[in-house]
Amino acid sequence: MSVSRIGRATCAVLAAGVATSGLAACTFDAPGPRSLRIALSADPLCLDPHQAPYTESLHVGRQFVANLTDQDPRTGEIAAWIATDWTVSDDATRFRFTLRDDATFDDGTRIDAAAVAANFEDLRALGAKSPFGHSYTKGLRAIDTPDSRTVEFVFDMPSAQFLQATSMVTTGLLAPATLDSSPEERCTGKLTGSGPYVVDTHTPNSSTTLTARADYTWPGATTSHTGAAAIENLEFVVMTESSVRSGALQTGQIDIDTDVQAQDEAPLSAAGVPVIARARPGLVYTLLANEQSAALSDPSVRRAISRAIDRPELAAVLSPHERFATSALSAVTPGYLDLSAELASDPDRAATELDAAGWLPGPGGVRVRGGLPLTLRLVFASTDTHSQVYEVVQQQLARIGVDLRLAPLDPGANVDAQNNGDYDFVCWAVTRPDPEVLGTVFPSTSAGNPNRRTEPGRIDELLADLGRTTEPAARQRLTDEATREVLDQGHAIPLFEQSAVVGTAASVDGVTLDASSRPIFYGAEFTS
Repeated sequence: MSVSRIGRATCAVLAAGVATSGLAACTFDAPGPRSLRIALSADPLCLDPHQAPYTESLHVGRQFVANLTDQDPRTGEIAAWIATDWTVSDDATRFRFTLRDDATFDDGTRIDAAAVAANFEDLRALGAKSPFGHSYTKGLRAIDTPDSRTVEFVFDMPSAQFLQATSMVTTGLLAPATLDSSPEERCTGKLTGSGPYVVDTHTPNSSTTLTARADYTWPGATTSHTGAAAIENLEFVVMTESSVRSGALQTGQIDIDTDVQAQDEAPLSAAGVPVIARARPGLVYTLLANEQSAALSDPSVRRAISRAIDRPELAAVLSPHERFATSALSAVTPGYLDLSAELASDPDRAATELDAAGWLPGPGGVRVRGGLPLTLRLVFASTDTHSQVYEVVQQQLARIGVDLRLAPLDPGANVDAQNNGDYDFVCWAVTRPDPEVLGTVFPSTSAGNPNRRTEPGRIDELLADLGRTTEPAARQRLTDEATREVLDQGHAIPLFEQSAVVGTAASVDGVTLDASSRPIFYGAEFTS
């Protein structure tokens, strides 16, 4: 296998006096095959798909790992990939997969049963370092490999979500040699994968380059392209300013913007730049309260804050492809329950509930209790592209006397603040086309535990029951109950349904979105 290296991209925002448009000046100094130049809205932070929960990381990871299974984005059906077929026991405690015999990792080693087992053992061993993997492998007791092409997972309780989990980027397959490296080394891009592309170079906060594998012949069953990727080189470049990405796309400095913002869609359309979009399944963009916070430990206060939010008003700052939340799950997620009536704005009732909780109108319009103001801090990354949404919510809460302080932090400081519980609110969206996504976020034992809950409650019981229930009607009933519970208790304060909105140069064809609405560049090609 030959791997050709391409040069590093250099990007800088030109001073306004030189270029009033503020476009990115990006030079791609590589000779040789043409690269697909892809802009990310934030630094990936960690490239290891087993660890990284970040959208940008998973966008990159999707290109260089294969999975046991694939998932059809149209039907939600699980399809073959590295596994050619599988059986699931009636009680969903045993999952047996038969593997194809021609797939290899980038280093030439076979993807056999032992390698698959090692990957899932790695997810278990990572623990809290893999918040999604922790959820996917909960209850996994043993992994058996009776022969080189057969692997069986045995759970100590039913795991209705596990088959779908085998299609997620987090469970993508890495070579055993990579698994022997430290988690920290893997985050820096020292990774040997199993997909159509190979990690070539990674420079934090700058760029990541991938090169196509000439010998790749095992795409997922939902993919129409076969053989090696049509485009030899992928170059991911960090561009945090949406206007810079939009301008660079219009002027041909990049080929793909993975995160087109609402204000940029009309200019792109006017310039003839195609946009592909798909709603993201899973947990909608949601305010999550630190329930150890003095004010937010009271569920009536959390409910009042939710009632004060006028969600349809958020539409003014959303993409035309996005919509305000009508539940904790997005409408394209299996198990979705429309709770728009429960999420209707009622600021008068919200004010009454705050009065009853002892938070009374005070100086400057901010409520106080015991001499302390109702001031709450929302922590988020400075690269978060939805700050305008937070500003609208801030204005809405001010109307009922809640002082919401917006605290943008650099990405590393944001991770530290969230890990340490140094916030009143965080805002999360978690993508997964399965209602079990609730079990990734809300149990008191979850790896992330954004609510900072220390004692199990009814939601823990409901999600445990959901995780071990396979009968469709019973599963829907439990999903409905769990969704109502996270809203009734104020564990979740939904804001809006996020969509993947990807801008592509007119000269690029074949970019698709998978079942999690992540862009796939395997079948992409240049048309001019």
